[in-house]
Amino acid sequence: MSTLQRRALSLLLIMALAALLAWSVRPTVRLADQGATLDLETLVPHQFDGWELDERQSAAVVNPQAGELQSRIYQQVLARTYIQRSTGRSVMLSIAYGENQSRSNDLHVPDVCYPASGFRIEQSKQGTVRFAQNEIPVRRLIAQRLQRREPLTYWTIIGDQIATSATGAKLLALSYGLRGTVPDGMIVRVSSIGLADDEAFILQQEFVETLLGSLSAEGRKKLAGA
Repeated sequence: MSTLQRRALSLLLIMALAALLAWSVRPTVRLADQGATLDLETLVPHQFDGWELDERQSAAVVNPQAGELQSRIYQQVLARTYIQRSTGRSVMLSIAYGENQSRSNDLHVPDVCYPASGFRIEQSKQGTVRFAQNEIPVRRLIAQRLQRREPLTYWTIIGDQIATSATGAKLLALSYGLRGTVPDGMIVRVSSIGLADDEAFILQQEFVETLLGSLSAEGRKKLAGA
């Protein structure tokens, strides 16, 4: 066998081993199929401790993807507006849930979706929402489009772990995949319009803390990993 033939054979063997390795770590277990089925409509109450659903309007899921592609990414989308009874102030809540967080079906975070929808991101920083003994890592953005200024707080859950960036979400999905599991994923976004930025973030913090306090332990784990 010539040197060229040996090199070709070695290359074929390497390619075969790479294909075998890729097949062996291919995720086969869907996390969404384990445990109780998630239903966002029943998980999130219509009213809780000073907040009630505003039936006149709903929040909008800002996402440039539409039609078949969006349906493939998100199996459930919840979009609501809540009013704080004591002040009349409102908060928009949107939750997008995808059962399969493989590479082609990853969630679209606001950092990407808002600019794609014509918004300019003026501020992006890490933050935390405190609940009981837990601190939930979140990302806070200020998005601007024409006269619409929208401070927002969001976090992403991949499986049962929180990420606050697209890169972090992809790394979590990869870590699940290496263990043979296809994780599900969720983006929880809370936003406000018509308030000063600091006031909006304080209101969003109050809303999230109160909402989490109204849920069962299982519901909190689904929504925030807490």
